[in-house]
Amino acid sequence: VLVGMGAGLAFGGGDPAPAESAQAIEAELNSAAGSLEVAAIEYQESVAGGKVVKEAEYEGAQAALASSKSRYADIRPALSGLPVSLEPIDELYDQIESSMESRDDPEIVTSALEELEALLRS
Repeated sequence: VLVGMGAGLAFGGGDPAPAESAQAIEAELNSAAGSLEVAAIEYQESVAGGKVVKEAEYEGAQAALASSKSRYADIRPALSGLPVSLEPIDELYDQIESSMESRDDPEIVTSALEELEALLRS
């Protein structure tokens, strides 16, 4: 939905190169979603029993989440004109960040990451 509506916004926005704008939005959303896959893998390998067991992987999970959030933030202004609420995406980013900092169970974090990834790819 976001990707398709982002394309529609780009095509209807009077941009001199709407196809490129739509492609750029789609690429950024897909890139942001892809970083979440990395975050899930790294987090699963790094936390057990509420403790960090592999520091490098834990930092990798946090960095992948930050990269995804940054890419999303870059294109969020272009998406804000869509008739879709972006609040669930914003809230999930914040929830996941908090869960990682609290070293919550990897299953909980992975589930939230998968939900967010699906929203970005929809």
